[in-house]
Amino acid sequence: MMRALPWLALVACSAFDPVVSTSPPDDEVDAGGEVQFGRDIRPLMNRLASDPSGHGCRACHYSTEPSHSGIVAVQLDLSTLGALRRGGAHTTANIIIPGDPDHSALVQKLRGTYPDGLRMPRDGPPYWSEQDIQIVERWIAQGAKGYDSE
Repeated sequence: MMRALPWLALVACSAFDPVVSTSPPDDEVDAGGEVQFGRDIRPLMNRLASDPSGHGCRACHYSTEPSHSGIVAVQLDLSTLGALRRGGAHTTANIIIPGDPDHSALVQKLRGTYPDGLRMPRDGPPYWSEQDIQIVERWIAQGAKGYDSE
């Protein structure tokens, strides 16, 4: 017998076209559910420099943006998860250590504890909130899963 998950729901695009939604609702993610890079972290990274909740990474570290000083300075491209996983000149593969957020350079840069360079985002404050950083930490602790294209 198959056990139904509490967040599994049928959603209808039309009366004859049911689609199964397998994503848990946001409140379940907040309560300790699985963090998804594309859904939970990419929007934080995409924030504009003018965002009062904390600047994103995009203005300096996305190869798709006209000005990308972070790529020029430290070769760190964050425009895709695959590029993020490669790290930059200083962070290399230590940018994300799946299962170990405390030793992952990404978390250390967001907290200002990385031994080289400035706390990120460079043009902060505002910096990322404790809640935002904890989402990144949970994602890394859960194995830093995701597709390179995200």
